[in-house]
Amino acid sequence: MPNRVMPSRESKQVQHGYEYFTNIPSEIAKKYETSILDNLLKFIKSDEVLKHFHIRLVCECENIRKVVKEADEFDVQGLESDVEKLVNATTVRDISIFDSAFHDTLFRITKNTEFYKWWREQSGDLGKFLGKFWETVGVGSNGHRTLMDVHMKIFEAVKNHKEEAAVEAMQDHFSILLYQLLGTTYDRS
Repeated sequence: MPNRVMPSRESKQVQHGYEYFTNIPSEIAKKYETSILDNLLKFIKSDEVLKHFHIRLVCECENIRKVVKEADEFDVQGLESDVEKLVNATTVRDISIFDSAFHDTLFRITKNTEFYKWWREQSGDLGKFLGKFWETVGVGSNGHRTLMDVHMKIFEAVKNHKEEAAVEAMQDHFSILLYQLLGTTYDRS
């Protein structure tokens, strides 16, 4: 449904009410934001599926820093092959397989395969969710393309040795998954 255009009088009323918010000093607003984020993090750590998501988020973001520093030309070629297969996958099953291969390669480059193996063993519920997530997102949808773009950004940052860009892209990747996870958890509650 398209957004309706607000009449100018109504628009001024909305802006007038908004002045109350804009007059609150940003330091005060930041305290409330921090409180909400702290509570959200406590919730994430208390839920088994979300806790495994949190562990993986932290570890993937730290690992990508090492990948950028340690990846050689052979590693970059392997990662490029993984990401090309992922981007060109046409079924949910293939997306799941190639997505796992992509992330496995990132951990292989830094010789952290034990963590990845352990994580996969410990997070069966999250793995099931991710499979359903790909089905929900739908191959070829905007959500699917957004996730593929994020994987390409991760790859490009590694290839070009841009550590902060790689971390940002990895955070974006997990933000997309977190929104979906929280929606699923909220529905479940």
